[in-house]
Amino acid sequence: MKYRPEIDGLRAVAVLPVIFYHAGFTTFSGGFVGVDIFFVISGYLITGIIHREIMEGRFSVVRFYERRIRRIIPALLFVCLCCIPFSWMWMDARELKDFAQSLIAVNLFSSNFLFWIETDYFGPASELKPLLHTWSLAVEEQFYVFFPLILLLLRRLPRAALAGALAAMALTSFAFCLWLLQIDPSANFYLLPSRAWELGAGGLLAVLPFGRDKLWGWVRSGLASLGLALILFAVLEFNDATPFPNGWALLPVTGSVLVIAFASRQTFVGRLLSLAPLRSIGLISYSAYLWHQPLFAFARLRLLNAPTQLDYLALSIASLVLAYLSWRYIERPFRMKGLLTRRHVYGFAAACCSLVTIVGAVGHAVNGFPARISPAAARMAAWADTKNPRFADCRSRILASDHPDDWCVYAASGENTKGEIAFWGDSHADALAYFLAPRFGEQGYDVRPLTASGCPGVAGIKRPDLSFDCTAFNGKVTDYIRSHDNADIVVVVSRWALFFEGTHFDNEEGGEEPGASRYALPADKGLSYINDPHRIDELGRLVRQSVQSLLSSGKKVVLVYPIPEVGWNVPLHLAKKLKLGLPLSPPLSTSHEVYEKRTRNARAQLDAIPDSENLIRFRPAQVLCNTIIPGRCVAQLDDAPLYVDDDHPSRIGAGMLGEAMLAEMAKRGWLPSGHPGQATQSAVDADKAPWQSHGHRDVSQGTELDVTR
Repeated sequence: MKYRPEIDGLRAVAVLPVIFYHAGFTTFSGGFVGVDIFFVISGYLITGIIHREIMEGRFSVVRFYERRIRRIIPALLFVCLCCIPFSWMWMDARELKDFAQSLIAVNLFSSNFLFWIETDYFGPASELKPLLHTWSLAVEEQFYVFFPLILLLLRRLPRAALAGALAAMALTSFAFCLWLLQIDPSANFYLLPSRAWELGAGGLLAVLPFGRDKLWGWVRSGLASLGLALILFAVLEFNDATPFPNGWALLPVTGSVLVIAFASRQTFVGRLLSLAPLRSIGLISYSAYLWHQPLFAFARLRLLNAPTQLDYLALSIASLVLAYLSWRYIERPFRMKGLLTRRHVYGFAAACCSLVTIVGAVGHAVNGFPARISPAAARMAAWADTKNPRFADCRSRILASDHPDDWCVYAASGENTKGEIAFWGDSHADALAYFLAPRFGEQGYDVRPLTASGCPGVAGIKRPDLSFDCTAFNGKVTDYIRSHDNADIVVVVSRWALFFEGTHFDNEEGGEEPGASRYALPADKGLSYINDPHRIDELGRLVRQSVQSLLSSGKKVVLVYPIPEVGWNVPLHLAKKLKLGLPLSPPLSTSHEVYEKRTRNARAQLDAIPDSENLIRFRPAQVLCNTIIPGRCVAQLDDAPLYVDDDHPSRIGAGMLGEAMLAEMAKRGWLPSGHPGQATQSAVDADKAPWQSHGHRDVSQGTELDVTR
């Protein structure tokens, strides 16, 4: 095809926002749409080549895949190989096992399936995956498995009819995308059927029978400018809370189509995109895309604190430098047909892919080579795996059944129970329910977790980013609580600060929780309401209404105020210190002043709920803050973490909170006054109490509570 420098410039417009978005520069909050721009460019260029060769009777599937191998495989394999030694040095066993699995998936061009199953692209765990970005390469290569065959089958159609057929397929994919977004947003993001329309839009442009040169110059210039404006609007105005891809994806896709169709040296946009700096970045854009995510991920893995913006700027520049080197010495030589024959190309690809796949298979089979890690660091990191092991099963029951009676219940010991204590809320509620169930069981109560990860325990609220209907879930919960007299105590727990503020926690000391914004909204409001100044007050009204509804139906309510967040993943942070030979003292802690600032809105809204003799306001900060260390909220006692990550309490942290909660409930006469432990007991005693010291099994060591249906 005739070289078009403005398309290389458009590649730069695609790759730079992606890099800056992953670097956390808020100006580029919608930088993830750069991938959609790449899809359109790829669809346009590859379809144009295939269609022309088919029309000329010289298309060869073997030659087509040879070109794809020369273009994609060498730089990709080189980046994978470079990641291996750093993964070995800086990852714990679990992380290395996951990385090894991703090596296999990348070489099979199926990493989009792996990351769909493993993680949320906008979630915190994604930022530690060096090969996460390869999902888009997998989508593209899966598309090119069948698309050349479709063009071959349709080769006898007139050009206009072919364009109509491609348009119909693209519209079908787009309709599927809109439908799948409501069913499974993660699948919608990662999988080919809901992304094919973006590649198809570029392909349709390549076969459309129109001549842009017949349009007046000012029309071409206006349409190209509109296209660039649509792209820039998406890059600057979209954010992690924007459901994607959906109708909003039409902006960057349409913008890319308009730029490709109408930008030329005769238009302002064409001349702008043809400038040497943009054109040069566009030439190395594939390698730049490959390098940036591993650099960012390994920096996060290696550093104790989150990289600063200056760190990210340096890493972004480094990704461009490495991109030039790999383009100059790897990409270009492999594209030169005189240097390597087709047999060499296929042989090289088969051998190198096999080697990397074997390395990945071995790493996965031996569980990430745990012997690399010191026993102390391994034990510390293992705390990150002690979340409720039953939650996945309970969540599947919740999503499969409309009847909470079929959901999980942690049964008390003994035949006769005094009733049921329901924990209503998100994963914070689930963590407390699981770890405190044995303690409540001693008092003769079953514990029923009415919980769903990410869904606040509030009727009439929604989370647009979840893959299930949070509003409907809370409707089931309220119906259950009202209709069951034995559920006379309801513990309401949620990560209030996150849902009121929408942003993840920054402890202002280097502990910055990664991940996308997570806004809660009233069920009847759209995404535009996120920025409404009345949103927090409206959410507070729904919380008050929800709690007062429980009280008016005769329930006793324990309202749990915000559990202090940490910013660091506590077990992994402490394990990293051990691996670096750093001491674990003084104990890891965060500023109580920052906690007060972070939770100001949440506490004010909860404080506005009228007092009642059937309402206990339980404040975790009174247990964890200003007790062990003045002015600080502790996240560690002795050598034991009080959290399993950056916000969910561990069994020790939950035990401390639970003992204080039990004492409050006993003081009110809701439970028999027994022998609540000391909330500030040592880590050693906390590790034994309340489960081992009272004859219960230690749930963190692989044993399980009695869970019935």
